[in-house]
Amino acid sequence: MKLDVVQLTKEIVAYPSESQTSNVEVTQHIAGVLDQLGFRIEEVPYTDEAGVAKLSIVGKLGTGEGGLALMSHDDVVPANPADGWHRDPYDSYEANGKLYGRGSCDMKGPLAASICAAARFKAADLTAPLYLVVTADEEVHAIGAQKVTAHSKLFAEACIGCGIICEPTSLRVVHAHKGSLAIQVTAKGRPAHTSTLKGINANLKMIPFLAEMKQFNEQVLSARRYRNEEFVPPHSEWCIGINDHNRATNISPAQSICTLNYRPMPGIDVDALIDTTRKSAEKHGLDFALKHRGEPLYTAVDAPLVRTALKLTGCRKPTTVAYGTDGMAFVEKMKQMIVLGPGDIAQAHTANEWIQTDQLRASVDLYARFIEHICV
Repeated sequence: MKLDVVQLTKEIVAYPSESQTSNVEVTQHIAGVLDQLGFRIEEVPYTDEAGVAKLSIVGKLGTGEGGLALMSHDDVVPANPADGWHRDPYDSYEANGKLYGRGSCDMKGPLAASICAAARFKAADLTAPLYLVVTADEEVHAIGAQKVTAHSKLFAEACIGCGIICEPTSLRVVHAHKGSLAIQVTAKGRPAHTSTLKGINANLKMIPFLAEMKQFNEQVLSARRYRNEEFVPPHSEWCIGINDHNRATNISPAQSICTLNYRPMPGIDVDALIDTTRKSAEKHGLDFALKHRGEPLYTAVDAPLVRTALKLTGCRKPTTVAYGTDGMAFVEKMKQMIVLGPGDIAQAHTANEWIQTDQLRASVDLYARFIEHICV
């Protein structure tokens, strides 16, 4: 079956699968294409916290275990026409060697490229299996990837082999990226009219904790144990957010909520970060909640997969990136992964998002070479 990567990208972009909405329809379309290519399809459905139906899939071509997994997501961030879009964000179009549309770069174009590369092979061609993984909710703490990691039998088979996360890297070989950490700390007060002096201001209870978090941020930005020189920048901010959601200034705030976000790098003791924050919250009588933890991805620069990727791409050396991918969840089971895909991450989440069509086509050939090398 012959597929054109630009046309397939347009088909997938046409589905407005924003993370707050369902991605079931676009995923079923992709599953139909993979079915025509001879893939066996495993569905991993779930319902998100808002009650919206979501669907991730794992497709397998060939027999056995291991081999190669090409991994993508089909949810996109919201596209508001008022943000400066020249046309309907989901009516993709070509101009000046670029394909425009929400998700063209992040990451329906790379997803389409992986499918088009797979279309060049039949099961009988393969001595090791080929897997295509398509997740929901990558843009929401990689929830779909978490579900796949926990529940997919085919993904468990694939983990014996190696994986390429097809996020945009301008076709550079990325061997490591940062993880994510989200914590919420809450102070509780008592609402009352401020003239009565009978309320308890939750913000005042929060201030001592915030002072400690400010000191902690200065520490993680300067101490050697929180640095990794393989990254640019070589540290991450202990990002502090605060909101009391108060309805009026003449009411004593009933709550004060501090959000803490951090992007841990490989080698950072995340457990110690969590423990320090929990102890500080408890000391000040505040409620602590770990909202999300995503592990950093790291594959050694001398690993066979990295060496193969450098050879096939012609890159001199691998690099790292500060953003995260579904690899934050996949790394729990799959230990050999890189990030490699067409497009520039600078285009992700922007109005008039685009991807270069020549790089999109080049990535089809590149993924096909990986399949040839690892699976054939």
